[in-house]
Amino acid sequence: MGTKPKKPKYTGNFPGQVDKTTGTKPGTGLDNGTSTQHWKWTGYDWVKIGDKQYNALKAIQKNLKDPPGEIDASVESTSLRFPADIASGGDSSYVLFSFYNYKPPFQDKVGASSGLTVNKKNGTKVVLKNNEYVNQDLNAYNRGGVLTEEFEKAAGLNQIMLYMPDDIQDAYKADWEGKAFGSITAGILASAGREGVGYKLKSALKTAQKTAANLPVNAAAGIITNLAKGITGDQINASDVFGGISGVVKNPNVELLFQKMNLRTFDLTFKMSPFHPEESENIQKICQTFKKAMLPSYDLGNRKVFGFDKNENIAAGEKDPALNSSFIAVPSVCHVQFMHGGERNTFVPRYKMCAITDVGVNYTPDGNYAVFQGGAPVATELKISFMETKLVFAEDIVDGFEQGPVYGMMAG
Repeated sequence: MGTKPKKPKYTGNFPGQVDKTTGTKPGTGLDNGTSTQHWKWTGYDWVKIGDKQYNALKAIQKNLKDPPGEIDASVESTSLRFPADIASGGDSSYVLFSFYNYKPPFQDKVGASSGLTVNKKNGTKVVLKNNEYVNQDLNAYNRGGVLTEEFEKAAGLNQIMLYMPDDIQDAYKADWEGKAFGSITAGILASAGREGVGYKLKSALKTAQKTAANLPVNAAAGIITNLAKGITGDQINASDVFGGISGVVKNPNVELLFQKMNLRTFDLTFKMSPFHPEESENIQKICQTFKKAMLPSYDLGNRKVFGFDKNENIAAGEKDPALNSSFIAVPSVCHVQFMHGGERNTFVPRYKMCAITDVGVNYTPDGNYAVFQGGAPVATELKISFMETKLVFAEDIVDGFEQGPVYGMMAG
């Protein structure tokens, strides 16, 4: 008797991850070779896939550096710190800010389904190319939104270590909206919601015609509103007619519908009082670093605009200084980590790559101007506002989410 290949026993690291297991083929009591089954991790479970899909996904992951798993930034020796003696080991807790160059979301974007074969209804088969179905899965969407080796360090922006602030919160905001559907529209949607494309259209049309025919009052109300507008100029609607004559209004048929999720935002506030001149200098450098990180650069550096360099006009082969005067460089992005010892703290929020939307520095947080000899403030309050560059989805928050680096799964 042979044994069937069993699904992998471990939890996948990211949606779309593939693996294979083997079993033995049935024979006559002897080993008659092995059988192989390919699997794909959905974010919740391992599901069976065919050879072609396995090979295509495997090739994509190989192109993504096998794959570029999310990494945690480590403490650097050049980090700006407050307090100056803040420790990065043991039971110490702190916030780590690392700065990187902004990665455009559609630059060098690879379709998640590259190489997969799609069977169309007419029987033809189409092999998807790199530029088809971009962001088809969460793995592809999160690329550029989580810290990977693809991100380049932002030049001139030192890493920052600060003490844990007093107020750490995690908030999600979803937009739901009540939509009013008239009786005719509600009937059309109900008919269109039935199975079968052709049947949906025919049924929706019949429902609309039938409902309209059964509501002559609508036509009567329309005549009255038009007369009132034409003779007196009064602006009234059908609801005014029904309410004023019969004491009724149209049934609004309100239903709650989901609209969208909002990008997460959060604020961190630090009040820093130096104990010696070195800390005063560090506080000044920390504030300046956050200011520089949130501001755009006038110089494009080595960035190209549609393939054109600021110092080269490809078409004419001449210098093109006008390009640098026409564009500015997008600000840097920030990777925020709440740390405990030398590791990320898995009990507090974890964020995808963030943009800095606001930096506020209060040099008189105690309500009066006070400085040390030399002019350094006795206290400085720094408030930074962040916005994640990617939305958070349900698949981002899974059991064991906080365990180990993942690609495509973020913090909750």
